[in-house]
Amino acid sequence: MKKRILIFGLMSLLAVMSISAQANVHGTNIHFYVCNGGPTGGGGHSGGNGAGHPRGPILMPEASIDGYTLYIEGDHPAYELYLVDTTGEEPDVVYQITVPANVNVVYLPATFTGTFELQLYDGGEYYFYSEIEL
Repeated sequence: MKKRILIFGLMSLLAVMSISAQANVHGTNIHFYVCNGGPTGGGGHSGGNGAGHPRGPILMPEASIDGYTLYIEGDHPAYELYLVDTTGEEPDVVYQITVPANVNVVYLPATFTGTFELQLYDGGEYYFYSEIEL
């Protein structure tokens, strides 16, 4: 009986390790934050108004960036992608593109340099944002 439990435990460990090894991460991981409402053009993140908390978990996008190539991992809905320059007095959307569902590679313009806020909006109640360096 102990032998069966040991074998089952080892097989489970190997299964988890193989699933973890399949994660296809390129470059630097991007950690997203979530905000209520549509994209604001940056800078105006209130973290929500306290009302309308989600009734279930929010599936955060998994993404990474390598140079000017953005990788969005796994299955995802269509996103509106915004690059927002937050260095001026007012946030300025400098780039916007629609990323179709399940398109995993997005090439950002190589003419942009500096720090930008990356926003992903799926048309729902929330959007995701993170600061990236290009």
